[in-house]
Amino acid sequence: MDDAHLVMDRVTVRRKGRERPVLDDISLSLPRGATLGLIGPEGAGKTAILLVLAGFLRPTSGTVRLAGRDITTAAPQTRDIAMVAREDALFPHISVLDNVAFGLKMRGHSREARRAQARATLAAFGLGPLADRHPGRLDATERRLVALARAIACRPALLLVDEPRDAADAPQREAARAVLRTALADADTTAILATHDRAAAFGLADQVALLREGRLEQVGPPRDLFERPATRFAATFTGPCNLLPATLLGHTGAGAVLKLAGGMANAQARPEVPPGRVLVCLRPHRLRLDPEGPVRGPVEQIDYQGALTRVTLRLPDGPVVADLAQAPPGLARGDELSLGWNPAEAWLLPVAP
Repeated sequence: MDDAHLVMDRVTVRRKGRERPVLDDISLSLPRGATLGLIGPEGAGKTAILLVLAGFLRPTSGTVRLAGRDITTAAPQTRDIAMVAREDALFPHISVLDNVAFGLKMRGHSREARRAQARATLAAFGLGPLADRHPGRLDATERRLVALARAIACRPALLLVDEPRDAADAPQREAARAVLRTALADADTTAILATHDRAAAFGLADQVALLREGRLEQVGPPRDLFERPATRFAATFTGPCNLLPATLLGHTGAGAVLKLAGGMANAQARPEVPPGRVLVCLRPHRLRLDPEGPVRGPVEQIDYQGALTRVTLRLPDGPVVADLAQAPPGLARGDELSLGWNPAEAWLLPVAP
């Protein structure tokens, strides 16, 4: 953590009358210029982490350091942190340009300097033509981008973004994220994004932290959370996932040897996973047709999706969903299918949640 720009070290937040901590022993580090995505269910602690970092929620224990400085008890206005809350909080009576320049004004920049910086930031967000408009004439996506531009224009040591659940429809969200990704990279801004949208975190963040009931469930690059979830909860929260009961018989140089109800198979496994009952984590797109595959059952549902056909098999342990690039011609409900997988694309999990 010595070269980390931001460090949260064992931060806990407790509230009177509440048995479970709001945050429980949270430790995170982030290098300068990196983006961290916070994901998790409602009430998991995402916004609480932002409030602790911004100085609006005092930790019961633990420390927070930013750019080498202990800010655990520092006043919010002294932290060099910009926060974009769920509500954009733009000033309705002044122009977009003056909204973006406002933080620079508070920092003592001259009128000429702050307006020049504000125009440059608006241009980076593709908002240059909106500079003279007032916020009331903007749509939800434009308002959100203006709020982000206002925060980034100040070049804060840390940018915090609490993303609304339903700020815009899917195409607008995608467009806004593409702009934000470019703007963060250009400004070399360290940022934390709290979001309900897994795709937003995976698409924007260098690291993703999954929270559950105030604790960190897993932290790592987006690909690791998706391909190598640490728990059943992490597997199901990060995307559609089949969890197949199996018995781990032992480890080999190539991975793990498994016994399933339908036969023998192989998968990836951490060496420390002991033989015994396990779950095989398989994303639907990882399953494929295999006459000798260990997953066999009647087709319960067929959902044609263009490039893929989603097929649901009915098995004694529950349904198995496969996204097949090439479904058998004439496939119908009730037909028997056998599925397998590439051992490198299956991942073992403990049975406990």
